[in-house]
Amino acid sequence: MKRQHVTAAVLAASMAGALGMSACKPAEGPETPAASRSASAADTNRLLQLNDSLREKLGADYADSWIEGAQLHVAVTSESAAAVVTEAGAVAQLVTLDAAALEAALQAVMAWRATLPAELGNAIHKVTTNGRTGSVEVSVAPGQADAVKAAAELDKPTGDVPLTFKDSPGLATPL
Repeated sequence: MKRQHVTAAVLAASMAGALGMSACKPAEGPETPAASRSASAADTNRLLQLNDSLREKLGADYADSWIEGAQLHVAVTSESAAAVVTEAGAVAQLVTLDAAALEAALQAVMAWRATLPAELGNAIHKVTTNGRTGSVEVSVAPGQADAVKAAAELDKPTGDVPLTFKDSPGLATPL
């Protein structure tokens, strides 16, 4: 029992020393890469908070958002929503489909995938929405895109919502 207490004390002292040493590193100026990463993370967090606020405020007019060129871009379905986005300091893009319509189309693809023969269904690695383009993106195993695309053209699982297909760079993810 005594040995365990000694071991614990040595471990605690070592950790305290290591933590104390880490606090001694030189301060970084604004021109250092680590400082730039911190500022960038802070900017990104601010943009994400703005996005959350706009999503709540816009409701059904909200379609999607993305950060590009250190600016928040928000896809919306009405001129009045675009004005709110612009007033908030983000870049508005008018689109025809809102987030709910895209989500419904995504769910339709998921249900359709379950009806496909195993080889085709398993070839679909990922399904996402893209509010910028007003489409559902389907990532497909290389070499299977033509077959999956042909099945989708025949079955039309999303109705009028366009499907885009791209080669998947990796393994299937649980859908």
